[in-house]
Amino acid sequence: MKEQMEHTIKDSCIGLFTQEDCRKLQDLQKKLTVSIHLEKRGADSIIQLEGLSRDVLTANDSIKEMMRKVESLDRRKREAALVGSMVEQHYASGTFIPFDPFTNLALEQAFDNRCAKVKININNLEHTADLTSKEAVSGRQIVKLKRKEKKAAEGLPGDWDDMKGSELLEVTLGTSSTEYQRVEVEFRKTGLRNQIIKIVRIQNNSLWKSYEIRKAAVDKKNKHSNNERRLFHGTCATTISQINSQGFNRSYAGKNAAVIGNGTYFAVDPKYSASHTYSKPDAQGHKNMYWARVLVGDFTRGSAGLVAPPVKASGNVSDLYDSVVDHVSNPQMFVTFHDVQAYPEYLITFH
Repeated sequence: MKEQMEHTIKDSCIGLFTQEDCRKLQDLQKKLTVSIHLEKRGADSIIQLEGLSRDVLTANDSIKEMMRKVESLDRRKREAALVGSMVEQHYASGTFIPFDPFTNLALEQAFDNRCAKVKININNLEHTADLTSKEAVSGRQIVKLKRKEKKAAEGLPGDWDDMKGSELLEVTLGTSSTEYQRVEVEFRKTGLRNQIIKIVRIQNNSLWKSYEIRKAAVDKKNKHSNNERRLFHGTCATTISQINSQGFNRSYAGKNAAVIGNGTYFAVDPKYSASHTYSKPDAQGHKNMYWARVLVGDFTRGSAGLVAPPVKASGNVSDLYDSVVDHVSNPQMFVTFHDVQAYPEYLITFH
């Protein structure tokens, strides 16, 4: 008699399985000598397997792959919803029509990553969207594009909590919120598996307004609006209070490294900022990292000893680059030299 076994898979994402996913489970049950029983219980959802050992193991592998796809789609939906609450991309068809959430997300990700062109579908036809010319092209057809930011009337971000007259408010995000999930996606995008203890939104009235003024000036100077990136900055617990209240201060820059300039360092890869060199653990073993808005603007390669960005090729001594990087073609590290050139939007505490 061949060996039988039972196995239970427990994961909250099982509760997200659709009718199509359930049909795949039925097909898997028919294909293999195995019984598959699904119970949706929210966070305690389970799938029970019973049958020949080899078939149970095969079914387990297939179901785990399904779970990865379901979880990935759910994260993407949450991210699309959050981006859609802040920015709305449109295409012209008589009037300007908003894109679907996933296309809106793809366009905004390309915008954030300074990708000039990205493939999208408009009315089921593939187009190449050019974010510089704000046009989407398919053969001889040209469709105008428009990007609209949703801003609060008072000049503060629309998703901020009521400041109630205070200058600084630190808001701990709920783990089930789309905002928390978006930050977590960015934190884990290159494979970080650290346990997140909390994510805090930093609401600093004067710091935000100073940053917005600086952003407007950089946009005007560079004659384009692709000047902002979301980057990571690891720090130690003793500097958190100062950063939250005063922003990133270049006087702290030399504590860790100054290989490409004596400014404030920001990383593209969160794993870099998560290292002990930058995110130094406290007595409890807790580490801290910011996901910040940074005005990288026009950049060039940096070098040790720089206290300001170099002059541009124009030769005009007042026309400087906005930041410096490690590699111009594929920058992984940015250095800024003005304290209001970055805003500490989210503080991630992890273990």
